Amino acid sequence: MCLQVPNLGSLVFFIIFVLAIPGFLISSGQYSVFNYYFPLLTMLASVLTESGKPRYFQELYPAVPDSLSGFLSKNIINLLAITAIFISVISMSMESNNLILGLAAGLLSVALIFPIAGTVIPFFIRQFDYLLKDNTKFKYPGNWHKYFVGFVFIILFMIIQNLLMRVITQTALSTKLTNNVAKNNLVY
Repeated sequence: MCLQVPNLGSLVFFIIFVLAIPGFLISSGQYSVFNYYFPLLTMLASVLTESGKPRYFQELYPAVPDSLSGFLSKNIINLLAITAIFISVISMSMESNNLILGLAAGLLSVALIFPIAGTVIPFFIRQFDYLLKDNTKFKYPGNWHKYFVGFVFIILFMIIQNLLMRVITQTALSTKLTNNVAKNNLVY
């Protein structure tokens, strides 16, 4: 008889990605990684949930939680991501001495992370799956193609977020410099 534990995938996910890896990062002093790590976790959980259908990770990050474990899991992951975004916003505002920059970065993060994790990535995974199943006769064991597409989109969206953050940072800092120059009547 095979041992079956309900929500084993979610349990393993939380042990590895919410406890073990953050514990290692804290012990090695890599605190700045948390600014990206926990928001990334929402997208990773979404990929695992969508790609694992119908057998694995169903209660990890469901689009519409229909059980207490799915509800708790999704909200714990969201809470960790929101906390990381708030810490990132506060530290960015303090480092740059620019509240607008921090708020803009936070709004960008929230606007990108949650809709992408909740709807965009699962949509692309499903569309890619339909495309492959309709145009090929090959059977894809273990849904590896769904995981691959999900991971590619995570990387793509993290690059887009990083580029947008750089643009916002440069724009806000150059605007602040221009305002300071104009305020001090200096020639620019």
